[in-house]
Amino acid sequence: MAYSLIDTHCHLDIIQEQGQEIRESLEKSKVSGVQKIVQIGIDLPSSEKAKSISRDFTDNELQIHYTLGCHPTETHEFPNADEILTLANDSLLDPLFTGIGEIGMDLYHNAEKRNEQREVLAKFLNYSSENQLPVVIHSRDAFQDTLEGLAEYKGKAFGVIHCFTYDYEKGKKFVDLGYYVSFSGILAFKNAIEIHDAAKRLPLGALLIETDAPFLAPPPYRGKRNDSSNMPFILERMFSLREESNAKVEESLFKNSEKFINRKAYYA
Repeated sequence: MAYSLIDTHCHLDIIQEQGQEIRESLEKSKVSGVQKIVQIGIDLPSSEKAKSISRDFTDNELQIHYTLGCHPTETHEFPNADEILTLANDSLLDPLFTGIGEIGMDLYHNAEKRNEQREVLAKFLNYSSENQLPVVIHSRDAFQDTLEGLAEYKGKAFGVIHCFTYDYEKGKKFVDLGYYVSFSGILAFKNAIEIHDAAKRLPLGALLIETDAPFLAPPPYRGKRNDSSNMPFILERMFSLREESNAKVEESLFKNSEKFINRKAYYA
């Protein structure tokens, strides 16, 4: 019997660029029990693409939600931030429009653009707080900057720390600010000890799972192109880490994901 799953972070357009057509990705995902996918925008072109993928591929079996944003490594796209927000304005009444992202801080790739990243993050957080939209946060080697940026909008902005790669203590600080924490295929990596500990100890009501496909495929497909059909491997690793029953974990993750895609904070 298939699980009931929602992939809260996927890049169907990039999967397509790597050689697997969107229709094939979706058919494989349906077989694995995936009922909804959140297609992520990382710049203006991919944000426009995310909206069109949602419109063109949603059907009765699998809904494609979408976000609009500008990834912190796409610094050449920062001047398009206002145009991305205009697209968001035009999408506010679309029930498949989930929120703003992927946005955030990345000091692994672009430490020299730290100030510009903080400024763009604040612009998007301000917009999301004014419109009660969740944000999808990318944070790599940038915990303190990310935390400080989000703390400026505590009680106003909310969302998810996607592809969480920090430890429990850092995760708890994000949860305390009102953010979900989402675990990718890295959760199934044997050596991801700190991530395992965070997934085990953080409150179940604040957890999501995702593929970040085509990246970060879980074992047994590590190193290969990822897609949403691999969600069961991530869910099953979560089963092994939590004290709750498997049924409770599956149900909670699905409900949490539905709240997120319907623009509700985990504490709502």
